Amino acid sequence: MKSSNIKCRNCRIKSTSVSLLDPHELDLLEKGCLQVSFSKGELLFKENGPAKYITYIRDGFVKLSKKGAGNKEYILGVYKQGAYIGLHNLNLSYNSNYFSAYAITQSEVCFIEIKPFKKLLENNGMFATEIISYIFDDEMNYFERLIHNVQQQLPGRLANALLYFRQKVYNQNPFSLNLTMSEFASLIGTTRESATRAIKEFQDSGIIKTGKNSIQIIDATKLEEIKRKG
Repeated sequence: MKSSNIKCRNCRIKSTSVSLLDPHELDLLEKGCLQVSFSKGELLFKENGPAKYITYIRDGFVKLSKKGAGNKEYILGVYKQGAYIGLHNLNLSYNSNYFSAYAITQSEVCFIEIKPFKKLLENNGMFATEIISYIFDDEMNYFERLIHNVQQQLPGRLANALLYFRQKVYNQNPFSLNLTMSEFASLIGTTRESATRAIKEFQDSGIIKTGKNSIQIIDATKLEEIKRKG
């Protein structure tokens, strides 16, 4: 982990929302912002730890996880450059992190103190609207995956997850999953053994092709059909 102070107005990786801020507002943001680099596997923040920041991913990929019954870890999702995580920390009635965040690749993030972030939301309507739109899109994506995991059989859940990674996370084909098989199984609500068998069945059917650290979608039409049928 390596930290540094940054100049927000000179940042070339601004989010769409931050691009709406004027120089004075960028100075306010900058005073409460710390840029930190993480190696693969490093913890950004821990579940139930003190909620002090909004986290913006400048580069890399980050997984969110939460402990369930029996202290089992459940993967909530994977987030990429341009994503905000921990926006629920704006609700000051919750003073601890709801989940843990880990870098699954070399990553850079900005930790933004809650107080200046809230002030910008109060003073800049366009900034606030953009953040609300981000929250809405993120929740819709999460709810859609949750519904699929509850209603679908394993092939449908697997198809949905592969399309989620292809279309929402990595935006390329083939893509590196950057999760262990156990973590991927947790994301789709099954065991590692069942996930491995299902992936092999998809590969044997010519729907996907797997490499050492990658997955390529060969038949996207068939994958969409499996997702629809569940």
